Amino acid sequence: MIVKVKTNFLGHPQLEIEMPTLRKVLLHLSERDRISIFNPERQEVLSDFKVYLNGVEFEALPHGIDTEIKQEDEVEVTFVILAGG
Repeated sequence: MIVKVKTNFLGHPQLEIEMPTLRKVLLHLSERDRISIFNPERQEVLSDFKVYLNGVEFEALPHGIDTEIKQEDEVEVTFVILAGG
């Protein structure tokens, strides 16, 4: 299945993933673009990123990072930029 992902750092990549989940999307993006988004050893999304499925943060989903993605779902991965002084 083709998963369309909206990001504020990679544009709008389209990924072909069999039986996609949020975890698979993050691992695929990390591998494809050499960006650390998800730490597979600690099983967590790095704190610099927010992940949404249909506008809902993944932590609020019943299956969290292992939520399955359907064809019409909207996946968004945002790199959080903090400014300070």
